[in-house]
Amino acid sequence: MSEETAIKLVNENPIYIRHLENPQVEIQKIAVKKNGSTIQYIKNPSEEVKILAIKSSPLAIQHIDNPSIDMEILSVKGNWNALKYIKNPASEVIEAALKSKGWAIQFVKEPRKQHQIMAIETDYDAIKYIKNPEEEVQVMAVKKYWGAIKFIEKPCFLAKREAIKQNPEAIMYLNEYDENDLKVFIKDNINILKYVYETVDIDLVVQVLKEKVAEENIDFAYIRNYLELEILEMDKLNFIREFGSKEAKKALVDYKLSI
Repeated sequence: MSEETAIKLVNENPIYIRHLENPQVEIQKIAVKKNGSTIQYIKNPSEEVKILAIKSSPLAIQHIDNPSIDMEILSVKGNWNALKYIKNPASEVIEAALKSKGWAIQFVKEPRKQHQIMAIETDYDAIKYIKNPEEEVQVMAVKKYWGAIKFIEKPCFLAKREAIKQNPEAIMYLNEYDENDLKVFIKDNINILKYVYETVDIDLVVQVLKEKVAEENIDFAYIRNYLELEILEMDKLNFIREFGSKEAKKALVDYKLSI
């Protein structure tokens, strides 16, 4: 077969290269530029052909024996899924993949803390692919979006608190917490009572509120949420007048003036 005919056939269908024995480098280039995965049919491809294949199809890395780190980085930058085809990736390869997509962490065995952090920085929900994530990583994910708590099998206490501070609905996704935890959660966000009021002891709520409104650094938002919480039936105004700190009473006055 003439080289001209071979070029024509490969141009029309790059996979045709599998039928060519020792094709010329130019024909190899044509094939991999059109379809990077055709590199699997080329014996001992040159570095240039390998790179062209990866640029065309990042997942072609799976068909390249002993790729260089630069090739691996090129592949994961083009498609983060390529990481799953790289054996024992170097740290810089992992980092390149994680910068592209946090979910790439699923292809890293026993990821280091720094890699867990990178994954979360890119995508908060990458936490679902990390077994037993570090506490710092859990909190980071939840700070980015409270819903990350849904993906953590056994969230640490700080992550639980952070999620609840952002959205009281987070309490619905916590399977394990005790009475002492609940007291802290109520102090963090009184609106969790919308979700647990039927099961919580009202005496516990009252005791927690006494402690909370007595705080000198209580913020206006907490007082506002307390006053507007319809499910909580009590004489809220007199409660603050009796047990509230100076700051709580000031917040009460500010609230009344704002309505």
